Amino acid sequence: MRSEREKLYVVYDGTCNLCMGTVNKLQELRSNADLIFVPIQSLGDAENRVPGIEKAAEADLYEKMHVADEKGRLFAGADGVVRILRTIKGFRLLASLYRMPGLSRIGDWLYRYIAKRRYDWFGRTEQSCSVNGCSLPSQHEKGKGNH
Repeated sequence: MRSEREKLYVVYDGTCNLCMGTVNKLQELRSNADLIFVPIQSLGDAENRVPGIEKAAEADLYEKMHVADEKGRLFAGADGVVRILRTIKGFRLLASLYRMPGLSRIGDWLYRYIAKRRYDWFGRTEQSCSVNGCSLPSQHEKGKGNH
């Protein structure tokens, strides 16, 4: 009898282009867990219930990606990334390196460094192109802040 697959809920910022791109890439990879992706912006919807997410402050949710297991245990930031990587063939070794002395601190620092700059480097979804094409800022918008 085959055991049921583990479920992991990945709570991410749905307005972050880096986050959206990462989710798209994760959906392409083969995980031995059911990864359920939930944008922070839809956490209030009944169909997007995430076990244990009420333990995290809203500001923390925007600061770091959170991964919750079915028991409501939360893994935030680099810990969340590693929790996901442990379920993906080919990335398990990388995830195990995180346990080596000092590497978790480096991983946490790197995660925070990128997360703080994600909007500056990658933009927000409302700033990017859509299926209807890209729009350039108007001359009026271009002139703002250039005084």
